[in-house]
Amino acid sequence: MEVEVLEFLVDEDNESKFAEHGLTVCQILQVLESPHLIVRNRRLRRGTHLIIGRDHGGACLAIPIVPTYEKRLWRPVTAWPCKSSELTKLERERI
Repeated sequence: MEVEVLEFLVDEDNESKFAEHGLTVCQILQVLESPHLIVRNRRLRRGTHLIIGRDHGGACLAIPIVPTYEKRLWRPVTAWPCKSSELTKLERERI
């Protein structure tokens, strides 16, 4: 099943999780506006999928997501600056 994410459902909970990693909601939303990669997340993780992409400043971000009540609306669980393995995946796809 191909996953398409057009919008994020952001609330105070996930916004505070972003902030714990030094990120803002604006940066998270910018990842959807830029070319990005969506992969299945590792087993037993809270997010079913992981979006890897760049904000408008070029920073690589990893965002675990879960589905919502709408097909193309997903909720980010948290977000963090990419680990080297995540950056490698993004670069391998030439994104």
